[in-house]
Amino acid sequence: MRAVRLLLVLMAATSLTACLNSTTLVKLKPDGSGTVEQTTLINMAALKGMSGAQSPAPMSNREELERTAAKMGKGVRLLSTEPIKGDGGFEGTKAIFSFDDINQVEISQDPNMGGDVRAGAKSESPVKFNFTRGAGTSTLTINIADRPGGAKPDSPAAPSETPDLTNPMIMGMIKSMFQGFKINIDLEVVGSIVKTNAEYVAGPRITMLEMDMAALLADEAKLKALQGKVGPDASFSDIKPYLKDIKGIKIDGPSISVEFK
Repeated sequence: MRAVRLLLVLMAATSLTACLNSTTLVKLKPDGSGTVEQTTLINMAALKGMSGAQSPAPMSNREELERTAAKMGKGVRLLSTEPIKGDGGFEGTKAIFSFDDINQVEISQDPNMGGDVRAGAKSESPVKFNFTRGAGTSTLTINIADRPGGAKPDSPAAPSETPDLTNPMIMGMIKSMFQGFKINIDLEVVGSIVKTNAEYVAGPRITMLEMDMAALLADEAKLKALQGKVGPDASFSDIKPYLKDIKGIKIDGPSISVEFK
């Protein structure tokens, strides 16, 4: 997921993403090994209403999850999977993957939607890691894609094709459609953080990306202002200065360093 483009264009899409709640948590040990916990939930009642038929929960079979493990990188293994039911009709799957060397791991910013995972396919904007272990502490650098602008043939619609956020009827439809939509990508060290340049830190946990559409859409004035200032091809660096006072979205990067023990 190109998060900036998602923010400005996602509302124009007619896809399952409107019903999505996706959480990725990377847990890292001081030796560079760890796990990735991915929880993907979909509002099944809303999905059924849109499709007119019952659909399976996202990432609901082991074969799809094995492909996801292969996509994450060399040595990533599926440890466990379990069905999950959340509030408000959301249900899906929690999967835990393990890795021996985080240097080999790439985390996609795209929410997992099950059938859209293709063996060997790579994310266009992966989160990559560079880990070194010292005498008393370990250091991790998180690199988040920070591409400059530039239209591509397969790029999403231009800003002029996004919904008119000044129209109360359209805003009402958007708020209803994206009720419960959340995306989180966090990293948690097994130990304590000694030093970091991360902006969003809570104990041993760092937030790389957080998006809560209900909170984001609650302040219509700031959202409209943001839409007017930032185009769909903006980089993380371009958009970050405008996010300080906007609730519902956190984007860190493009480079985050953390020293821990």
